[in-house]
Amino acid sequence: MARNDLPSSEKILIAAQKEFAARGYAGARMEAIAREAGINKAMLYYYFSSKESLYRTILGRVLSGVFSEINRFVTEQTTPAEFLEKFPEIYVRFIARNPDLPRILVFDLIHNPENVKAAMAEISRSHAEYKPVLLARIKRWHEQGRISEGDPLHFMMNIIALSIFSFIGKPMVEAISGIGIPDDEAFFRKRIASVVNVLKQGMLK
Repeated sequence: MARNDLPSSEKILIAAQKEFAARGYAGARMEAIAREAGINKAMLYYYFSSKESLYRTILGRVLSGVFSEINRFVTEQTTPAEFLEKFPEIYVRFIARNPDLPRILVFDLIHNPENVKAAMAEISRSHAEYKPVLLARIKRWHEQGRISEGDPLHFMMNIIALSIFSFIGKPMVEAISGIGIPDDEAFFRKRIASVVNVLKQGMLK
């Protein structure tokens, strides 16, 4: 579907995601979003009552995808090895499909952390059913002697940090190494395999 054929609400979300990624929540302007979406400001406020509502809608729409994937994957039969293989793939491929997300989150975690925390908490509540299962599973694996990290917080931070750095750390690595890093399937496959190797070597027992 060509952009001109998209519903106004979808044009607004595309334009807003671009604006938030470039300027963060505080710097984003509703006028700029309306202009980019090709509508007037009154129409923008017809669909979204405030900048905060629009921001949370974007984060919710994007992040609901990864929560849903995690929800489908976490079962009683999932082993620690499968977990450490699958989760980096979920995160890396999710961010590859949504390249604006790290820029939005990093910008606002520096300049506007409370708004990000509130938005994330709201999204997390709508997927609350999987969290107790996931945390209990990680603790049980540690009690069974199957993983070395018993704190679910650090267990998940290790996975997420390595996955997200594949994107936010790319300019730094390119500058240090002098090697351009392509955004293609070959790179993503190698990156997932490398992250999985580090996690399994460091956390499986």
